[in-house]
Amino acid sequence: MLVKLQLTLGCATVALACAGQPDSLLLADDYQAVAAEFLDDVTVINDYERLNPVSKGDSVRLCQGYACSGWVEDKHPNGVVKHRGFYQDGQLLVYKNFHPDGKLEREFRTTDTFRGALTTYHTNGQVRTLVKYFKGEVLEWEDHYTNGQVRYEQAKHKSEPWYLKMNLYQPDGKPISTLMLVDKRNNELEAKEYWPNGVLRTVGRSRFVPDRQDCVRVGIWKHFDASGKPVSEDTYVDGKVHGTRTL
Repeated sequence: MLVKLQLTLGCATVALACAGQPDSLLLADDYQAVAAEFLDDVTVINDYERLNPVSKGDSVRLCQGYACSGWVEDKHPNGVVKHRGFYQDGQLLVYKNFHPDGKLEREFRTTDTFRGALTTYHTNGQVRTLVKYFKGEVLEWEDHYTNGQVRYEQAKHKSEPWYLKMNLYQPDGKPISTLMLVDKRNNELEAKEYWPNGVLRTVGRSRFVPDRQDCVRVGIWKHFDASGKPVSEDTYVDGKVHGTRTL
């Protein structure tokens, strides 16, 4: 389900970065591009994810009354292979899913007890999504347009409740918004928002506050017009504006 959200960078976006999901960061500028360049009109074959322990699947598949072991295949009604996976104690370690026309829909591989990687594909064969798991959690995530260009990318800290990056791009590669951890000691992330022509629109920092489990804007936030000319600056202290200067 697509949700069209108009967000401003800073506390709102960083809060999503601390607790949100990838498609929670759909900006208004990105909505049309997503509909036209990202989504395929095909059925997603994700009904095997419940059997994948690396992505927190806790179900067990039975074969003739016992937990499946070794390679197992399922087929579509037309006889084409739908799923081929290697099972251990009824759960998946490696598998591939296919569309009724035989095109690869996704593939998953377990690296070790804690790590695994999932890749899904567009109908034209281009990568759709790349996901890396660590201890049952999504550590890295990428979405790609049908032309192969990265649409969205995020990387999460392995042990802390914040993200190292969260970036969104247009189909031609121009950035829509970026969020990057720039000061590990103070848990500060730099947020940028761009005009449709790729010119920087807004830049500033937000700080994750562990005691609040929230993020606040700090320091100077700069604003620019579509030609790149500075327009104004806002000074933030603990998430509140303490002054605005017109440039």
